[in-house]
Amino acid sequence: MSVTKNNERASIVKYFVLTFLISWILWSPLYFSEEASEFWALPGAWGPTIAAIILSYMNLGKDGVRKLLKKLFIWKVPFKYYIFSIFGVLLVGILAILFYRITGGSFPDFSVVLKGMGLSEGDLMLALLLAPLFFLINTLLGGPIAEELGWRGYAQGILQKNYSPNISGLIIGFLWSIWHLPLFFFLPQAVGSVPLWAYIPLMTAMGVIFSWLYNRTRGSVLLAILLHGGMNFAHGFLGADILSDRNLLLIHVSFIIILAILLSLKNKKPAASSNA
Repeated sequence: MSVTKNNERASIVKYFVLTFLISWILWSPLYFSEEASEFWALPGAWGPTIAAIILSYMNLGKDGVRKLLKKLFIWKVPFKYYIFSIFGVLLVGILAILFYRITGGSFPDFSVVLKGMGLSEGDLMLALLLAPLFFLINTLLGGPIAEELGWRGYAQGILQKNYSPNISGLIIGFLWSIWHLPLFFFLPQAVGSVPLWAYIPLMTAMGVIFSWLYNRTRGSVLLAILLHGGMNFAHGFLGADILSDRNLLLIHVSFIIILAILLSLKNKKPAASSNA
């Protein structure tokens, strides 16, 4: 094994260790407060990006940080990837609901979704009008913008120098799910109150989907942020019912896994400039 490959693998191990360390320390107020809100999850959400910036600077100095930040501004990609990023997971959730209904289940009580938005049962049109605002708030102030420069911008590129894009996506997806463990114990609403048995395969499969998108968009962190926002939006709104019904949740996770498998067939090698 070459010295370069040893250094690359050492860098990725350092990255995950540093990410977990930073986030789990920043989440420490949750461990001691019984009244902690989801606000306390936000500082720790920046762990992946903080670790990526630190290691980029240590490895390549200011040029390394500039190279990393440039991935935030890769926006000239086919429009279809914007559509997929924002609406893809939401569409899977809707298909899961329809499949569940066809196979004998019942439609979710969408009034729960409205209640979660602070609206009454008759405010469906207002909810649709406000949905883009909720999406933007979640994306710009939550995990998507806090995490993706690290998970995809840094880790995906380095892993793909040693492993296939799909294996790299699986590794990140699995560790991404484990990274959330403190929230399961101390602030479950921050992970949509999804049970761990469903969350790990869900996020592992999403890791492959993110990998596919990353390589199809030349390593665009911007598109990864939008996909992360779309995922959180779908699980946050449809999740009011999907994630509380075991059978519907199982269907949804299964559909996400199927989508990951289908996309993995077109994700055999890094796309041009994805590691730039």
